[in-house]
Amino acid sequence: MVKMLWMIISGLMVGVLLGFVMQRTRFCLAGGFRDMYVQKNNKMFYALLVTITIQSIGLLILTGVNVIIVPTHTFPIIGTVMGSFIFGIGIVLVGGCATGTWYRAGEGLIGSWIILVLNDLCCNKKWRFIASDAFYK
Repeated sequence: MVKMLWMIISGLMVGVLLGFVMQRTRFCLAGGFRDMYVQKNNKMFYALLVTITIQSIGLLILTGVNVIIVPTHTFPIIGTVMGSFIFGIGIVLVGGCATGTWYRAGEGLIGSWIILVLNDLCCNKKWRFIASDAFYK
């Protein structure tokens, strides 16, 4: 019980801190790439590179000490290209990425609330389809 309560409290603290940082820095991957070309402002792109570097080092460390196991199978090329294309169209239609949508919803933008609900519905349906063999027998 205490462990679960600690997980809830620490999750809320990390979530509030992460949301505060994202909102104050306007952290949005789509906006970062847009600003790089439109406004010649590379700050968000550099933040993305730092984030990827930290994630890569963390993954290397966790893999090295056998905390996680990284799958070694190959990705289907056509599916990856098609998914990337659909994702790119969606990110333009929505006006930002998931992080941008989350902090905009926190700011009270109704359009972002709608996108979050639709995203949740679509992702839950997709996950049930993908994981149906493993989890839903």
